[in-house]
Amino acid sequence: MRLFLSPFRFLSISGKPNIEFWFTQCIILASTVLGVYLASFAGFRIAVDFDRYQSLSDVSYLEKSLEAEFVDNIERVEQWIAEYPEAPMKWHARELTPEATHRLDDMVWSTMRYSPRTFEVHPEIITGVRRFYTGIEAQMTSLFQQQSANGYSRRAIENMKQQVAAARNDILPKLRGEIETLDAELAEMMD
Repeated sequence: MRLFLSPFRFLSISGKPNIEFWFTQCIILASTVLGVYLASFAGFRIAVDFDRYQSLSDVSYLEKSLEAEFVDNIERVEQWIAEYPEAPMKWHARELTPEATHRLDDMVWSTMRYSPRTFEVHPEIITGVRRFYTGIEAQMTSLFQQQSANGYSRRAIENMKQQVAAARNDILPKLRGEIETLDAELAEMMD
């Protein structure tokens, strides 16, 4: 046995081989390295999960705010369309009603320009909302440029009806579906 342990003389303490001591030290070192690795991996996973939860939560709130503003604007345009035949001069005579009274709310839409989470919203939704706002503004400009309720005005009102229908039937369901999906993911992450 002595012959077997002679190459390991440097491991001896006070001239006597002490393999048990060094074996214990190696186990402690290996378990420390493994423990640090596992703890760092768990910490990294928690950090990634938290970041994912924060991102989903931010996008969900953003989409809910956009939905509320978008629904209000759709209802406002529907009201304008319904009122137009009864009082077209409100649109054509600036002294009766200034253009400022026929404005869409766009606080959330404008604020989304500065949000880092905007492009996490589905592209079809962003594009649809943008097209709605642009189309309605174009038709309103056409209405305000006319002096009376003529063919251009009627065409503008018809175009507004089509845009409202597209917004209500296409964009709004997608937005609500996206919100439901995000809410389900958030609920799943909380379990």
